[in-house]
Amino acid sequence: MSARGVLLRAQDLDAAFAAGWDDLVAARGTLADCFDTHVWAGAVLATHPETAERARIAAVVDEATGCPQSLLALQDHGDGRYTTFAPDRPRSRVVSEQADLTPLAEQLARSGVRDLRLRRLPSRDAATHRLLGALRRTGYDVHARERSHDMLAGVEDGWDGHRARFKSFHTHCGRVERKIGKHGDVVFDAYIEAGDIDTGFAVYADLFPRSWKGPLTDRIRAERLDFVRRAAARGWARLYVLRVGDRPAATYLWFRVGSVALWHSTAYDEELAPLGVGNLAMWRAHRHILTEDPADPPALVDLLPTTTVQKNRLAPERPPLLDVEAVRERPFASAVLPVRALARTARAAAVGRLRARARGRTTAPTSPGGTTA
Repeated sequence: MSARGVLLRAQDLDAAFAAGWDDLVAARGTLADCFDTHVWAGAVLATHPETAERARIAAVVDEATGCPQSLLALQDHGDGRYTTFAPDRPRSRVVSEQADLTPLAEQLARSGVRDLRLRRLPSRDAATHRLLGALRRTGYDVHARERSHDMLAGVEDGWDGHRARFKSFHTHCGRVERKIGKHGDVVFDAYIEAGDIDTGFAVYADLFPRSWKGPLTDRIRAERLDFVRRAAARGWARLYVLRVGDRPAATYLWFRVGSVALWHSTAYDEELAPLGVGNLAMWRAHRHILTEDPADPPALVDLLPTTTVQKNRLAPERPPLLDVEAVRERPFASAVLPVRALARTARAAAVGRLRARARGRTTAPTSPGGTTA
């Protein structure tokens, strides 16, 4: 089987490549991530023309099928400077199960990539370390530093084992459900099928203005709707709505890709937040996604980086994420990599403190647990 390295633009990605990209991610078991998929990237490319213009996909492809064997999604900033594609995403990675990523690194070098900055690569993914080794073998000077961490929980014995592992949270949610039940019937709906996902998404989007987060922007709403539609077509989307009586109280967006149940985002009615609707909806979502297919339950629950009270209780496994800088044919940049990395770490920490203060001023409820948009 012969393969070749390529660097593709957004307009070069045909249907076969896109399907192969998604298949490659889904086959990665507990390393699968919806933010690695073409399903997600395609929604970003469709709704962000400026990002699509800079998008570059470095890949090693099978000559016969044109499908990728290894893949790294990037953005081109000119003059040989490349970064993670859509760098504000929670996490990024090289998508590959190949033992040797040297062909991918060599393609980067041939394509003129001289300054490469990758954001939040999972340290628990062996492909991360294979990529760093391949970059070094190809002549890049590489510097990696820890930046934040994942929030994970392995699953053993399905829902029964998970419920026993987090017994205190399960007991707490039982009390919450009884308390909420005094205000009306508690109904939990799951929108999964492609034909139903728009109905669930309308409730999801309408809850944002009534939550402490505020409404979704028009662009984010369009991107996210496109994303869940694409994901539902692959059978990956799980959109949950908790109602109290007839009133939507909380909504959670999840994805099931490979062996991973990944929580994406939430919104809940701020007036009902003191009742604990956020916690109850989160735990109901866990139960549904861990029991819907008894023959093939997820082996990992992924709550994404960032820390909240809720995630502190439900995500005991926290392997570091790595920010990586790699330079080639730039002697001065190579010499100052550690200093440059330290400056970025300090700047990121300062920005984080400012954002934390801003979140404090928005009076985000802590009992249900704050989450990303």
